[in-house]
Order: sequence, then C-alpha cells, then structure tokens
Amino acid sequence: MNRILGTVLQVVAVAVWVQFVANQFYDPGQTGLAFQVWSVLNPINVLCLLVTILVGVQRKRHLASVDKRALTKDYFEANLALYGGIALLHAVLWNWFGSRFSDPAISFRWIWILVDITLPLLLFSTGRYLVKSKASLT
Repeated sequence: MNRILGTVLQVVAVAVWVQFVANQFYDPGQTGLAFQVWSVLNPINVLCLLVTILVGVQRKRHLASVDKRALTKDYFEANLALYGGIALLHAVLWNWFGSRFSDPAISFRWIWILVDITLPLLLFSTGRYLVKSKASLT
C-alpha cells in the first residue's frame, strides 16, 4: 500500500510541476485550459497533502517511540512533512476557497506560485519515503 501511495504522490508532484511550468506557454492568462486543469489538480492536491500530513504524524509517532535523540535527519524530515503539509494545506484551502466561494480578488497569485513551487518538493519527497519505507501507515 505504501508503494502505491508513494507512487501516486510522486506522479501528482510531477504533474503539478509540469502544469506550473507549461501553463505559462499554452495559457498565460489562465482563462481557458489551464484553469480547467488546475480545477482538477486542486482537489487531488488537497488529498495528497492530507496523506503527507498523515505520513508526517506517523513518522513523528514512530520516532518518539524509538529514538530519544534531540535532532536527527529522520526527525527533521518527519517535522518537515508534517508542518510543511499543514502550512501548504492551509494556503491551498484559503486561496482556493477564497477564490471560488468568496471574492476572486482574495486569491493571491503569489500564494499559488509559492504552493506550486513547494508542493511538488514536499509530495515527491514524501512519496519517495513511502516507496522506500517498510513501515506501515496504520
């Protein structure tokens, strides 16, 4: 199950990165096809961020039961997955719902740029961890 989830996270990370770069060439105003692609990718991004947060919680829980040292690479990666996922989920939901259900002027372009740059990094690294990991998410 970890390998499947990890592969899905990596594929979504690559899809977000390709869409972020490519939409500047085929729809710079984001009024046509790019808007439709982002409309499909945004709910998938939210689900992937929820998986990333779950992975971060499980990694922190595992590290708390096994290792009592203050700062290790695994500790840093677990915290980055958890808190980075929470921060990105908050930014995505705030900007996405603000632009959809409230005033479109609430949606800040720079937040989408920040999300589209950092989301693939976080999802790909979490997906890579899941593919290589022997631990269970439950």
